[in-house]
Amino acid sequence: MDELFILTNSPGEVSGWVRPVVSGLASKGFPAKVSLVVLPCQYASGMEAEYGKEIEGIDSVSTFKKLWKNSAALKGTKRLVLQLGGDPFFGAILSAKLRCTWMIYTSRPRWKSRVGHYFVPDAAAENRFAVQGVKRDRVTKVGNLIFDSAPECCDADDARRIMGLSGNEQAVSFLPGSRPFEYRDGFPFFSCAAMEFLTNHPNYHAFLPVAPTVDEKLLIEGLDEAGLNWRGGSAAEEILWNGPGRIRFIRENNFEAIKASTLAVAFPGTNNLQITSLCVPLLTVIPLNQAENIPLDGIPGMIPMSVPGAKVLKKKLVYWYSRRLKYASLPNRMTGKEIVPEHRGVMTPSMVAGLVEELVSDPERLSGIVRGYSEIVLERGAASKIADKVCDYFSSVN
Repeated sequence: MDELFILTNSPGEVSGWVRPVVSGLASKGFPAKVSLVVLPCQYASGMEAEYGKEIEGIDSVSTFKKLWKNSAALKGTKRLVLQLGGDPFFGAILSAKLRCTWMIYTSRPRWKSRVGHYFVPDAAAENRFAVQGVKRDRVTKVGNLIFDSAPECCDADDARRIMGLSGNEQAVSFLPGSRPFEYRDGFPFFSCAAMEFLTNHPNYHAFLPVAPTVDEKLLIEGLDEAGLNWRGGSAAEEILWNGPGRIRFIRENNFEAIKASTLAVAFPGTNNLQITSLCVPLLTVIPLNQAENIPLDGIPGMIPMSVPGAKVLKKKLVYWYSRRLKYASLPNRMTGKEIVPEHRGVMTPSMVAGLVEELVSDPERLSGIVRGYSEIVLERGAASKIADKVCDYFSSVN
C-alpha cells in the first residue's frame, strides 16, 4: 500500500502543523496510509505519539528509531516523506533509505540537493530560496500553517456562553505552553498570578487551557510541589482557593476559552499565533527564573546537568541568547516590531498580575494590540495547499 510518512518533533508542530495538514488530506479523500513519525527533540513532551494516535486520519504512529529499524523500500509501493518540524537531517536520511521523494515545510533552503519540494510560509522565505538558487518550481508559498490550527469562525458571544460567562463576568486566559519545562512550573506560576489578579478583580475568572500533549502527572507534580490545592481526579480541574472567581483548567473548548477572554497571557510559542488569529489581545511573558532548565539547541543543549558547573554555564548561555534575541513572541518576530507587549527576565507571579491589571484597565491599549495584528498576514489555507501537492504526488504516474 502507498504510504505517506509525516515527520514531526515537538508539541507545537504536532498540534499546529501536523493536525491541520492531516485534516486537509482527509477532506480530499487521501487514499494512502498516513504514518506519523516522532523525531528526537529536546523540546518534546513525551506525549506526542499518544496525541498523534488521536488525530483522525493518522493510521500509525512510531518513533524515528523504530521506523528506521523496520523500514525498507518496497517494490511497486509509492512512498513520500513529508517533514513538518524537526531537524532536516532525519528527512534526508529516511528519504534516502526509502528511495523516495522528500518534501518539507520550512523557511530555510537546506539540503537543496535532496529535497524534492519546499513549502514556505511567506514571501520573505520565498525570496530567500530564490537568492539561494532554488528553482521556483521546487518552492510553493503556502502561508503559515499555525493559522489553520485555530478555528476560523469563533464568535466572542458564543464563546462566552460556552465558557459559562454571563453579565459583567470577564476572564483572562493563561497559557504556559506545551513543553515540559514550561508547563510543569508554568501552571503553578500562572495559578498564583491569577489569584493575585482575581483578588483585586472579583468579576474576573481565570482559564488555564491545557495542551493535548501535556503529561497530566507532570502537571499535577508541579501543582503539588508549589503547595497548591486543586480539585479533580487524575487530571486537575480547578484550583481551590478562598478568593473570588474561579481558576479552571480547560481541556475542551480551549479556543473558546481564549476567544471569551479579555486578555490572553502566554509564554512564547505556537499559541501566540493562534491567539493572534482569534484577534484576542496577547501579553507574552518570558520568566527566566530557572534559566538552567530551559532547553538549548545544538551542543549547549547536550551538556549534562550532573557535570560540575553545568547549571551555572547553562544559565549564562540562556541569558546570553536572551540578550541577542530582540523579540521572543512570534507576532513581534514576524513583523520586526513590538505588536504585542512582551516582558522577559526574572519574574514573580505578582509582577505578571500587575502587568495583566495594567492592560485590562486600559481598553484602548487592548484595542491597539488587536489593531496591530493587521500587520500580520492572517491568511489561512496552508494545510490545504500542502495536502493538494501531496495528493498530486500520489495520483501521478510513476
